Amino acid sequence: MTDAPAVLLGTAALDPNRWGTLELGGEPTVQLSDWLDAIADAGFAGLELWDKHLTAASDAEVAAALAHRLPVAIFDSSASFDDPDPTERDALARWANRTGCARVKFDVGADYDLQDAYAERIAAVLDQLPVTTAMLCECHEGISLAENPIVAAEIFDAAGSPERVQAIVHTHESSEHLRARFDRYGDRITHVHVNYLDFADGAPRLADIQHELHAKVTLLRSLGFTGSWTVEFVAGVLTEADSPDLLMEQAAADLRVLHEVLS
Repeated sequence: MTDAPAVLLGTAALDPNRWGTLELGGEPTVQLSDWLDAIADAGFAGLELWDKHLTAASDAEVAAALAHRLPVAIFDSSASFDDPDPTERDALARWANRTGCARVKFDVGADYDLQDAYAERIAAVLDQLPVTTAMLCECHEGISLAENPIVAAEIFDAAGSPERVQAIVHTHESSEHLRARFDRYGDRITHVHVNYLDFADGAPRLADIQHELHAKVTLLRSLGFTGSWTVEFVAGVLTEADSPDLLMEQAAADLRVLHEVLS
């Protein structure tokens, strides 16, 4: 038995408008402060906080969310690294500083002509953050050129040290892709998104895929991973059960399974 590592809840998991669809008004539908006690009581160690749960909230809601005992461990930003105008990225840095987060989740775009610019823009954001705060690349497949481990390693090396520029992997990634990423920049991989979401079929309950999850955890540990985890999406997303109360109930159930697998 080993001590279970920190497991966070991605707050976007609870919001039916997590992708900002215009049909739901383009803004979050969940007031985060209403759910923080439930998240803490479920046993989550902290939040991977979707930026819009702060940036689109009232001053009173922001104050309530940031005053809660549950820490913002990761600030989940959608700021563009393609735009030469740094306005969004500067705002990202201000919000990240306000939350006191240890890491800022980001992603670069898919333009290979901007590879050098991506590294420069990551470094420019880092310059506005405490030296103890890291940038955490999601390296999302199909969206970011950092899905290519070779290119990602080049961007990271140009942007900053492994202490300041880090990366996320996902449980749904193939074993081959995970090995390639660890081969290229394993010292920078500090976080895992527990995510089995399929946009056609939704997400499974972790209890139903516990054997698969256990195998992936075993692989990640064999590759040297010792970091933290986020429950990113849960069963109910994109279904008739996509409501905060049911999603929170499922997130708590998934956390119990994940703690068992990680222990």
